[in-house]
Amino acid sequence: MIKVAFNARLLTTPTLRGWNRYTINLLQELAALGIKLFLYSDQPLHSTHLEKLPIDSYYVRIAPPMRYVLWEQYWLPKQCEKDKIEILHCPMNFGLPWSSPCPRVLTLHDAIDQVYYSQDKSWYQQLNLTDIQNRIYHWIARNQAERIITVSQHSKQDIIEYLHIPENKITVIYEAANKTFHQKITQSESLRVRDKYQLQRSYIFYIGGWEKRKNIPFLMNAFAQANIKGVDLVLAGGKDEERTTLVNLAESLEIKNRLQLLGWVDDVDLPALYAEAICFVYPSEYEGFGLQMCEAMAVGCPVFAARSTCLPEVLGNGGETFSISETEELVNLLQCLVNDRSYYYHLANRAKNRSQQFSWQTTSQRTQEVYQQILCKTI
Repeated sequence: MIKVAFNARLLTTPTLRGWNRYTINLLQELAALGIKLFLYSDQPLHSTHLEKLPIDSYYVRIAPPMRYVLWEQYWLPKQCEKDKIEILHCPMNFGLPWSSPCPRVLTLHDAIDQVYYSQDKSWYQQLNLTDIQNRIYHWIARNQAERIITVSQHSKQDIIEYLHIPENKITVIYEAANKTFHQKITQSESLRVRDKYQLQRSYIFYIGGWEKRKNIPFLMNAFAQANIKGVDLVLAGGKDEERTTLVNLAESLEIKNRLQLLGWVDDVDLPALYAEAICFVYPSEYEGFGLQMCEAMAVGCPVFAARSTCLPEVLGNGGETFSISETEELVNLLQCLVNDRSYYYHLANRAKNRSQQFSWQTTSQRTQEVYQQILCKTI
């Protein structure tokens, strides 16, 4: 039985998005494979995450109060030695010590800081102390890891090109939708969610961040140009401080009465929110994987995704892509979907079929193979 420790400090909050969703789903399936799990943090882990893991499948180790750098660089390796850990895995781009008594694995989801965000920062902004510290933490993790797992071929190519990581050090392992998205959604559940969020009309759906790279104004412009009667645009996620900008844009586009900003939504409501939508649209300029597409496809929701970065790779034949240089393609897709019911069912079937190619069981098995390959080399 392999003893694997995880840098689990992001599980201190109840958030189940992005890296946390990846971590919990992976831990659940690794536990099912019989791997003995150790969860390391500098603060108590949130009970909502631990409740999702099988009882007696893990051990939690919480460090006494100390500065982050000491926790990462001193406490982590010492605790690995104490617990006789065979693999130390960090699932969140950074958070591995420079030295360790056991091999290290890093899940590096993307190279977004180097590829996308660095373009918006001046050399002066990149010289502030916090930014320098973050770059050091990231550099240590990816250079000291014996193996790097990333989540798409596109991310792998970015990591090779922009971070100069050798190709033979990188393994691509896809993410997947949680099992709950594959379960049948009852009519009562659909009605409950519609009533909870006051969704009285048909709607086009998006969930995710509302920051610049998510390209939400593009989606709003395409929706306005499509001019589909009786259909709303529902945006979930985002932050409260971003709401005003979107409301002002909706007013200028004359779609304010057809725009609903749900903000944060409960995880349990997500399957029905996808299932009740006419389609899910993902206009993002840059993603490492795009897990929302897997979730939408799993419930049979038609998917339209930007023809950018990894999105066409992950979507495959599960939906349609559109250019983000102009809105015409997305406008045509939306209009066609609404006006042709057979096209809707065609896309829904394609989505369900594609979703079968992603599973956390496969993800965990391939991750276990990475562990075993590393251990074989160290014997």
